[in-house]
Amino acid sequence: GSGGLQFGYPVYTQAEIDAWSTSSKEYTRLASSWAGNVNKTYAPYGTEISSVERDVLRDESVYIKVQAVLWAADGKPERRTKVVALLDELRGVTSWQTDTAMQYRLVAGWTCTNLAQAAAIVHYQDKDFTSFLVNVSYPILDWTNGPNWHASFADSKLAIAAYVGDIALWSDAKQYFYQRIAQSIYHSKYDGNAVVPLLNDKNQPHVALTKQHWGGGVGAAQINDDFTPVNPGQFPDGVNAERMRDLGHVSMGLGAFMHAARTVLAQGDSLEPHAYDRLRDAYAHHGYRVLTYMQTGTVPDPKPIQGIGGGAINQAWLGAKRLFKNDTPADVVTLCSRPEVTSFPAAGANHLSAEAFTDE
Repeated sequence: GSGGLQFGYPVYTQAEIDAWSTSSKEYTRLASSWAGNVNKTYAPYGTEISSVERDVLRDESVYIKVQAVLWAADGKPERRTKVVALLDELRGVTSWQTDTAMQYRLVAGWTCTNLAQAAAIVHYQDKDFTSFLVNVSYPILDWTNGPNWHASFADSKLAIAAYVGDIALWSDAKQYFYQRIAQSIYHSKYDGNAVVPLLNDKNQPHVALTKQHWGGGVGAAQINDDFTPVNPGQFPDGVNAERMRDLGHVSMGLGAFMHAARTVLAQGDSLEPHAYDRLRDAYAHHGYRVLTYMQTGTVPDPKPIQGIGGGAINQAWLGAKRLFKNDTPADVVTLCSRPEVTSFPAAGANHLSAEAFTDE
């Protein structure tokens, strides 16, 4: 329910933010990273974020969040000044340039969570910046399919709603999150023997789209036309719809859903049990697959069509441990101390930024 609802920060609790300290080795590593340089400059934006600027803003949003996080720890006024100046630059933006691949939507999904987190951390408020988030960006945070896309849309919708503190927006963002996590992570306790289908524009189950979502996009659909698994013996609770693609995109999606869940809890709201169970079992299943790969060089069956999928497999484990606490799957705990994870660049990338410091 929302009885104890108190809007604060996206993702982090006040206690977590208060614990960030300059005495941490991870503070030093983050401050020494490319994003720790307070003097880095970015060009201003016009009224439309072009496709080229979009990818600049993606990385700039990581920089802005890192500066905000470092400021919360070290109190250096020039960091807050830099964050405010860069957020000010977005006040005049009224649109994102569209593209046929819909990358503008995905990149907005990665970017807006960082921007909302940073703005909340430094207590930045401006009605035109709020309008950029709520009126320009929030409406484009959706697309028909794509598990990690849906996860990042949920992450940013909830981050925006929490930062703005709007009850109606919060309700809309939560509804989106709960629908999308159910469509991307299977759990027999809630779903029986079939996955939750994607819907068409008439809110009817869409067979082709659901199969595409569940591996059909890489020619390896995990489900049949009746939404049951092709191979029930390899379909445990926590299977992610992107499992047959690669490991990295599953990590990106779970990381965004993890942010979303933490944002819900950080506002004093309760998390629907199905969302918790789906996400925990997804981390257990995916954690096993990633850890086995790191230990042996081989991904357990079923093997993803596109292999590993980049450095994202080293991200989002620390945040999962923050979320699940004593209930964290054992493989996730192990992954948190793997050298591949602990040596990952401190600033992170895309929507998974500054994790080694913020979630240590």
